[in-house]
Amino acid sequence: MGYYKAVIAYDGTDFLGFQIQAQGRTVQGTLEAALHTLAKQPVRVTGAGRTDTGVHATGQVIGWQLPWQHSTVDLLKAFNANLPQDVAVKELTTTEPGFHPRFSAVSRQYRYTILNQPIRNVLKRQYTALVTQPLSIEAMQAASRCLLGEHDFAAFGRPPQGDNSVRTVTQAVWSRQGPEIYFDITANAFLYRMVRNIVGALIQVGQVSLPQEAIEEVMLSGKRSNAIAPAPPNGLCLIKVNY
Repeated sequence: MGYYKAVIAYDGTDFLGFQIQAQGRTVQGTLEAALHTLAKQPVRVTGAGRTDTGVHATGQVIGWQLPWQHSTVDLLKAFNANLPQDVAVKELTTTEPGFHPRFSAVSRQYRYTILNQPIRNVLKRQYTALVTQPLSIEAMQAASRCLLGEHDFAAFGRPPQGDNSVRTVTQAVWSRQGPEIYFDITANAFLYRMVRNIVGALIQVGQVSLPQEAIEEVMLSGKRSNAIAPAPPNGLCLIKVNY
């Protein structure tokens, strides 16, 4: 039995998130179906991040065990040959038995992409969130500084398991390239919908409908505000997992 690790990419548009469910198409279910075809037996895949419905990835990391008698190059080719067009294995290596994609990770990086222009771009609608009103990235950057460090982020999400909502954010940076605005955020781990809820609040800051200091006030309150809607999932992408 071999132990394997892979970096994968997927277009989350037609998936109900990463984690397998009783019904519906998921990334984990699709990966396990492909490996089942190769192994002729059930194979369990573990992911580094449980991305939500409609969320994309270019740097998701997965791990699994597989009775495979050929090279990793052959496994990479066979794996991709059995996957649909919206999932791809980018890198594949063997790993130690103790490796766990989720628990061995020290940090994860997400990027949120906003298309900030008056008219939608139909070719980018699945991968960017359209905001037609002008945004001030200077205001959003200033409001993001309070996110850095160790904080209780219960106001911006809920733990995927247990009740610990404390996370450590090491990067929260806004940048612009033409009409596209990017938010890069890195943390040791994330709460469910944490990035989308943070971005939704910061968009309001960028539109000057919410003061900069409100982000810290919301965070310190520990309570999810109904007035701040989460940003849509299609702008979010898991970029990298660090070990």
